[in-house]
Amino acid sequence: MDKITIDQNDQIVRTGIILAMASVIMLFGTLLSSFFVLKIRLVEKLVLPGNTFSIGLTNSVILVCTSISYMFAEKMYEKRKYSAYEIWLLITIISGYGFILGQLLLWSELTTAGIPLTRGQLSDMFYVISGVHGLHILCGQGLLLWVQLSKNNNGRRIHNVGLFWHFLTILWIIMFTTVLV
Repeated sequence: MDKITIDQNDQIVRTGIILAMASVIMLFGTLLSSFFVLKIRLVEKLVLPGNTFSIGLTNSVILVCTSISYMFAEKMYEKRKYSAYEIWLLITIISGYGFILGQLLLWSELTTAGIPLTRGQLSDMFYVISGVHGLHILCGQGLLLWVQLSKNNNGRRIHNVGLFWHFLTILWIIMFTTVLV
């Protein structure tokens, strides 16, 4: 393949990633807007039960750490330190599953506090928002595993997967600060 073909393929991939992120932004914009309309209609102040905030904050820290560990993995790959790259990528993957477990713990905490999935429109919307984000995290985990298990990696693929992963982290921080804070 010549350089022009590689550049065209890279441009197509980046365009696809940008379009995917734009559609995810529109999806979450709609979900968050719906959440706020329901929150405004709520007569009493929204009070978070138990450890909900601390679990959400811990999840935020975990997800930010996964982005940092992925940046380290990417740097190690660029420096051709493949053993270190594998370790940092594995840390990212394991921490990503830690985030998923934290989400399940958050839902369990809410359910235990008397806020199950079907309590009302506002709680339903919270579960939908965090559940849809969780599904995107699982997709990101699939991409991370694909990069981890692939024998044909290159810097562009690793970078593109990183773009999506960092995007999910930023999305969570926005969601956490707007919904739980």
